[in-house]
Amino acid sequence: MRSALPLKSNGRIKETGLEGIILSKPRRLWILTSEYEPHITGGLGTVATNLTKAYARGGVHTTVLSQSKHSLITLTKKKRLQIVRFPSRAAYYSSKSRQYIPAAVERWLNKQGYRKPDGIHIHSLQFMNLAKYFQARHRIPVIYTCHSLVEMETGPITNKKRKMLMYQEQLLKTANKIVVPSRSQFTKLKKLYPFCSNKTVVIKHGIVLRKSKARGPRHHLLFVGRIVPLKGIEQLLKAISLLKREGKKVKLDLVGTGPKGYTRHLKAQSKKLGISPEIRWIGYCNQAQVQKMYASHGAVIMPSLQESFGLVALEALANGIPLVSTRAGGLAEFVNSKVAQTIPKVNGSVIAKSIKNMWNHKKVTDQRVATGRKLASRFQWPHAAERYKKQFQQI
Repeated sequence: MRSALPLKSNGRIKETGLEGIILSKPRRLWILTSEYEPHITGGLGTVATNLTKAYARGGVHTTVLSQSKHSLITLTKKKRLQIVRFPSRAAYYSSKSRQYIPAAVERWLNKQGYRKPDGIHIHSLQFMNLAKYFQARHRIPVIYTCHSLVEMETGPITNKKRKMLMYQEQLLKTANKIVVPSRSQFTKLKKLYPFCSNKTVVIKHGIVLRKSKARGPRHHLLFVGRIVPLKGIEQLLKAISLLKREGKKVKLDLVGTGPKGYTRHLKAQSKKLGISPEIRWIGYCNQAQVQKMYASHGAVIMPSLQESFGLVALEALANGIPLVSTRAGGLAEFVNSKVAQTIPKVNGSVIAKSIKNMWNHKKVTDQRVATGRKLASRFQWPHAAERYKKQFQQI
C-alpha cells in the first residue's frame, strides 16, 4: 500500500508522478474503539459498529480491538470480522495513563498470528498510544474519526479531562487523516486546531433502514442520548411541566446514562416540578432495544444545545417517528421544517410550544415523517465505508 509501483493493467495500481502510490483499496483494517456492540453507550459505538460491519461486507478483513468488561481477553469470530476485547487491567492497560499498552497488545497479537493491517481506523482516545505505536513502528497509516471535541465539553477541568485533552491533540497531530461527521464539526475543529485543516474531511454517518411503520401514542415522548447539560434535558423537563400544567397528557422516557451527580440533579428537578410520575428514567439500553423503542413512542425529542452530527435524529427519521429537534451543530445539515418540527430556542416554553405544534398539526407531521424517511434513505453505512476506504487509498 505504501511502496512506489508502476501502473498495472488491472487498474489496481496507478502511477502518480513523482510519488507512486498504490490505489488499491485496503484489504485488511484494524478498528480501535472502546465501544462495540453490544457494549455501546453512545453514538461513537453505533458508528464504530456499523462502519465495521460495512467494511466486512465490502470485502475488507477487519479486526476490532476493543475494551472488555471481563478480566480475560475475549475473541469473537465472524465472516471477515474478528472482535478482540482486551481487559482494562495491568499487562494490557495502564489505569494511570488511561491508555492501552502497545507492546503488550502487539505481543498477544503476534502470538495469535495476526497480520499487520493496511490501515488503522481509530475512534477512541484510550487507543491513542496503540495507534501511534503501530504507525511509527510499522508505517501503518491512521485515520481518526473525531466524534466530539473534548475542549468543547462543559464541566470542571479534572485531571481526567486534562489527559483526554492532551491525548486528543496528540491523536489529531498523529493521524494521517481526520474525519468529522459534519461541516459544523469541521469548522469547530479548524478553529481549535488550525493544523488539522489540510488533512480533515467530512464523511456523514449512515443509518440502518427499518421497515416498521408502527407508531405509539403521540403523547408518549422519547429522548435518547447522554445525560449531560449540552443535551438540553433540564429545559425539556421544564417543557413537560408546562404541558402538564396546561392539562396535556404527556409522558417522557429518557434513555441514556451520564454523570451520577448530574442525573441526581435532574431527578430532583423533576420532583420539584411535580412531574416525577410523567418521567421514566430508563438508563442504558443496547441498540436493538433502542430501535424497538422508536416504534412504541409517539415522537423523538432532541433539544440539544450542541451536536457533532445527531445520529438519534437521523434514526428517528429512518424509523418513521415524528421528530421535534433543534438544528444545533451538525443537526442543521439534515434537520429542517420539511422533516421535523424544529425547536428555535432551547428553553422550556419554546420546547413545549414545539411539541404542541407537532401534536396539533397532524397532517403536517405525517408529511414530515414521509419526507424524513426519504431523506434518511440517502444516509447509508456502505456508502460511508466506501468513502473511508478511499481515504486510506489516498494516504
